Amino acid sequence: MTDIVLDQPLCILVVDDDQLLNELLCEFLRSKDLQARSAYSLVEATQALSSASHNVDLVLLDYELGDGTGLDLLRSLSARDAHAIPPVIMISVNEDPDFLQSCFSCGVADYVIKPINLSLLALKVKALINSVSMQQLISLQNAELARFKQEAEREEAIAKFIYEYLLGQNSQSVEGVNTWLQSSSSFSGDIAMARTSPSGDLYFMLADATGHGLSAAITIMPAVSIFNSMVAKGFHIQPIVTELNKKLSRDTPADRFVAAIIVQVQKDRSELHLWNGGMPTAYWINGGKIQQEFRSRHMALGILDDDQFDANVDTYHFPKSGFLFACTDGLLEERNPAGECFSMQRVVDIIQSNPADLHRQLITALHAHTGRETYSDDVSMCTLTPADMLLGSSRLLANGMLQGRFEQGIGHFSWGVELSGRKIAECEMPPLANKFLQYLGIDQNICQIVFLIVSEMVSNAIDHGILRLDSAVKEQADGFEFYFQERERRLKLLTEQDVISLSLEWLPQPGNPALAITVRDSGVGYDPSVLRAHNDDQLSGRGLHLIRSLARSVDIAPPGNLIRAVISSF
Repeated sequence: MTDIVLDQPLCILVVDDDQLLNELLCEFLRSKDLQARSAYSLVEATQALSSASHNVDLVLLDYELGDGTGLDLLRSLSARDAHAIPPVIMISVNEDPDFLQSCFSCGVADYVIKPINLSLLALKVKALINSVSMQQLISLQNAELARFKQEAEREEAIAKFIYEYLLGQNSQSVEGVNTWLQSSSSFSGDIAMARTSPSGDLYFMLADATGHGLSAAITIMPAVSIFNSMVAKGFHIQPIVTELNKKLSRDTPADRFVAAIIVQVQKDRSELHLWNGGMPTAYWINGGKIQQEFRSRHMALGILDDDQFDANVDTYHFPKSGFLFACTDGLLEERNPAGECFSMQRVVDIIQSNPADLHRQLITALHAHTGRETYSDDVSMCTLTPADMLLGSSRLLANGMLQGRFEQGIGHFSWGVELSGRKIAECEMPPLANKFLQYLGIDQNICQIVFLIVSEMVSNAIDHGILRLDSAVKEQADGFEFYFQERERRLKLLTEQDVISLSLEWLPQPGNPALAITVRDSGVGYDPSVLRAHNDDQLSGRGLHLIRSLARSVDIAPPGNLIRAVISSF
């Protein structure tokens, strides 16, 4: 056994009423680089061991003392504090087994027969010294571990408070969005968030950071704040995804990344835009049938540099019924006692059984598969049902939540921005206008209405004016996908001759102030009369219909590349 290295030599108390033998033993111990102290009676030994300042680590105790026996000393000390007695080597001429048993019963650690064999004594002392040192080391380590555990628990409590506070501040309850998350520890590396943009679009993010626990939660927190702030400003899904990747690539370790599904639901257009980076396949489900798959076509967030990152999305025109289902790999990879994964095939089988409550059925199946309710990784799943979202939006409109009033006394102002070439594709005008109005302190509901109108006007100007796209293509088989592919292709071909401008002008009319919104583009224009006969089943014309429903007046100047909408208090 390796000897324990001590910072200070151990102190041994020699208790023997034979002064010569006592001094001999002390000198022998000192020759072994140990400290030695003498006690010549039971009283002196008791005093030495009872003192609050005693630093005795081991006792050599003669059984026969002038004022009692060694066992009397042990019994006396045990009555006070048995844990305070250092290890004892008893010295005696008595070899009777019953006597030895009584010694060990009183707490004696070892025994030496007189006449004393110093070599044997040295071995026994050395063994006990190692034992004492090990006990001291264990005690120190236990105390250090206790302090570390207490500090870790305190820091974890603070971190958990901050984590839950940030989630609470950045989360929004949205009708039609149902989530189920089960973390494998105090912190979850999975997160599900839903937010509504100023335009009324629903944005949803299901993200899964590398690993689980606190390290995964820390990795995912930057994504929470960026997602929340950019949705609140009205950005579309592609710049949001791009900024998320940039932030995570720059501010997290190289071995950390975040797989994510990010969704934008444009309810008025029945359009769903989805970006899947490193996540399991998501499904559009209707009546137990999988009508659309959204496979991962991208690397997870935080891996690729800006010039390699792809923010293109899958676009799907969803029917009036059905819902989107997505989950993290924690659900699929959870194993049963035989080592078999739950698997996507089981998920698909349960989907196709068309249960009344898909979440509950999957949770029940997972519990049955694993035989437990705690998991080795974070497990998350979610469903998005646009029909329920539309009901929620209808209630908001019925309750006047999108109504607003211009404050009196707002001085005249005008604001404008003009973009050309690739900047048309890269820079979003609606968030810029929204930020300007918010800076002026315009009513939030008015800002939301302006955002809706600007979004539709700019979208029409780009798609039908500059890019010359025909929305009627969407009515054809696979036309929806073709429309957006063609849109991306034409955006890449923009030149400096392609221009779009947006202006806001405050009209301080007495008693009825208004805001004029004007969008002009360099395109050949489009015929608005074709879009007037709007019905809910068509995939074109909805933008202009929405603008007319929100504005006091809408004018389109020939040849159709300038549109002006005026809004007043609602």
